[in-house]
Amino acid sequence: MPREVVRGAKFNFKCQRSGVCCSSGPNVTLTSYDICRIARYMNVEWRELIGKYINAMVADHMPIPFLRGVKDRCVFLVKVNGLPSCSIYPARPMRCRLFPFIPYGPKVLDKVYVSSICPGVGKGEEIEPPWDDLEKYSEEVSNHYRRLYELIFIKGYEPIKALEEVTDTVCKETSH
Repeated sequence: MPREVVRGAKFNFKCQRSGVCCSSGPNVTLTSYDICRIARYMNVEWRELIGKYINAMVADHMPIPFLRGVKDRCVFLVKVNGLPSCSIYPARPMRCRLFPFIPYGPKVLDKVYVSSICPGVGKGEEIEPPWDDLEKYSEEVSNHYRRLYELIFIKGYEPIKALEEVTDTVCKETSH
């Protein structure tokens, strides 16, 4: 069972640059906000990311975009000076920004799980989880899925078309 950390509590953590977080499976789901940030950082139109860097699956009519994996690692994981590094680090998805902290749910903002696979847990100085990032993630994931729900279940959009519409809208709203 993963460890829980509540707001106000501290624990020891220091990133070990092991790449374990980026090599534990293709399980990083994205929001349209993540997609837009990555596209802006790479200076491409977001649709150019589809297939090469991002895929989407549909589960119960809900489209779920996620980072592509290459073998056993994230498509953006590279080696720099022999160490694992994220090639889009400034624009990395919110789930990656939060790691090794795993949100309970989008509206639970006072506690998180701590990953049991991260070798940096228990090392380094005492820190608090990045509560501001958790709040931003909560807002983005809630807006993303609320918009998708409205288009799919209220307006009758096909799931992938709804994802395209939401991503177009978010990219326009957040281009600054």
